[in-house]
Amino acid sequence: MARRFAAVDLGSLTVRLAVAQFTGPRRFRVAAHYREVTGLGEGLAGSDTLAPEAMARTLQALENFVRLMEAERVEASRVVATQAVRQARNREVFVQQVRELGLPVMVLSPEEEARLSLKGVLSALAPEYLAAPELAVFDVGGGSSEWALIRQGKEPYFASQPLGVLTLSQPRSLGDPPRPEAVAALKQEIKEMLEGFYRRNLQPRLTGAPRLVGTAGAVTALAALALEMSRYDASRVNNLVLSRTQVAELAALLCRLPEGERARLPGMEPAKAGVMVAGALIILSILDIFRQDSLITIDAGLLEGVLGEMAEELG
Repeated sequence: MARRFAAVDLGSLTVRLAVAQFTGPRRFRVAAHYREVTGLGEGLAGSDTLAPEAMARTLQALENFVRLMEAERVEASRVVATQAVRQARNREVFVQQVRELGLPVMVLSPEEEARLSLKGVLSALAPEYLAAPELAVFDVGGGSSEWALIRQGKEPYFASQPLGVLTLSQPRSLGDPPRPEAVAALKQEIKEMLEGFYRRNLQPRLTGAPRLVGTAGAVTALAALALEMSRYDASRVNNLVLSRTQVAELAALLCRLPEGERARLPGMEPAKAGVMVAGALIILSILDIFRQDSLITIDAGLLEGVLGEMAEELG
């Protein structure tokens, strides 16, 4: 049995590595986390092609990850790719370049991504929330948003939407600081996209207003801002209840500041300052569409889901 194993998430905005160590049969703890914002999906919305510069940045990050895994004595690893690679016409070129680094790559389908994200979320969600009649778990990433509906006595339902913080931020210039009219237009676009998706895919499968649980970059970034973290702490993000008032106040703050000032806010990862206007507006719109006054934030997600699956296979 491999004592240490690792998972890598090739996200549209961020590339992440998690190293885990077995603590018993099929049980593990995450020993280390690493991340680099490489913008793999940069320019993808207009071309359906991964840009050479974005691929080069990501491959450099992966070379660093290979060295880190060697230093961490990792014996087994798995790399998963999501929306940016899924969508790209030149994905096979990029996947082959990653494989040449000695990293096996799995390009996840939207349903597989949603399933693994849910697995990760459930590993950290407090038991009292699982008692809710219905849960809507969402993962807002750089290139897409994944959804899972948890309903008592029924199998989970999974859905995906090509709506992410990077894909919304790139095709338009909001201004620096954002112009009010540009922000208003972005809000309306997000509302229309989410409302249509909700009516087609989620509302028909719900009997009431589900408890909202959010994971991934946009949600955890808002949680870090709300907590004014000087150093990111996943344990403080897991099961934090973020109110709609807090989200609205943070969205208003992000919408009026220039990017340089957003980057200096306590809790803001500077490399995400350019996309978090869209991120905050997506989360706010989700709360409004579901008519909820709060959401539960979870740091664990896709990476932890992949690690959990690996633990079941290896241990």
